[in-house]
Amino acid sequence: MAANSSSPADSSSSPRPHTYTIGYAMLPNKHDTFVQPSFLDLAARHSVRLEAVDASRPLAEQGPFDIIVHKLYGQAWRAQLEAFSALHPDVPVVDPPAAIERILDRFTMLDVVAGLGVATEGAVATPRQVFVADAAALACDDADAALSGLRFPLIAKPVEVDGSAASHDLCLVYRREGLRGLREPVVLQEFVNHGGVLFKVYVVGDHATCVMRSSLPDVADARLHDLAADAAAPFANISLLPPPAAGDVEMPPQDFVNRVARELRRALGLHLINFDLIRASDPDGDAKYLILDINYCPGYSKMPGFEPVVLEFLLELLRNRPGHEQPCPALALARV
Repeated sequence: MAANSSSPADSSSSPRPHTYTIGYAMLPNKHDTFVQPSFLDLAARHSVRLEAVDASRPLAEQGPFDIIVHKLYGQAWRAQLEAFSALHPDVPVVDPPAAIERILDRFTMLDVVAGLGVATEGAVATPRQVFVADAAALACDDADAALSGLRFPLIAKPVEVDGSAASHDLCLVYRREGLRGLREPVVLQEFVNHGGVLFKVYVVGDHATCVMRSSLPDVADARLHDLAADAAAPFANISLLPPPAAGDVEMPPQDFVNRVARELRRALGLHLINFDLIRASDPDGDAKYLILDINYCPGYSKMPGFEPVVLEFLLELLRNRPGHEQPCPALALARV
């Protein structure tokens, strides 16, 4: 990202007249993960106003907008955006609904990883997984065909990613009995021991920030054969490991994170994503990174220092608009 002497730290200066309007459309439960008072204040000091879009009204009756940022779902909303873009082709829509739809299916969202340069070089992979449309196939005595050779434990995930609570209803299946009662359709993904540490990578345009998070604990082989224990458990019922102490976990190299983020974002055609990354070890002790999940327009409030990064991304979009004439200075950002 470009940088100059204009710094977001100049909080003493009074807000300038609003020059740009960013329309945003978010699910109610996602609003506060993106629109924070600190972000609104910083944007105002750089002549940017954020305005909530009313998805129940035609976009043509609202605004005018210089950019639209959204995280809504459904054909009606997609038709709204497409009609708006036809009328205002110079207004960036972040991001195109057709591109977002590629990662709204948990079974196909990871298909893109195999074509990345880092994947063909063996540095990144994805866990093995299967799609099961008929849960009855899992309840029968011969479930091996449906599992296609997957090894327990397995993570059971709803297929659709639509922002609802049900789309986050994941569980860990320790043995075959735990497959009974799963709601269809479902994605079954092999669980890979990873030391209880997950790396969440937030991507904003060309900027990538890697944050360490506590994750599910490793599963011992004895747990898989413990018939006295539950055969499956919701994620909410599984205790996370205590957060590792600072310095106890080796973070992925930033150059590696940047490359994965860049290749993934470009392959998907999206600007705002995050992805979950774990580090596993094969029997020979060689580390391999696995991408588990990709999410569009995540809750950036959980990303340290998100305000100037997101704002600079929006300003860069404004600077690159065709026929853009108004001055749009860059923020002075510290590179990670």
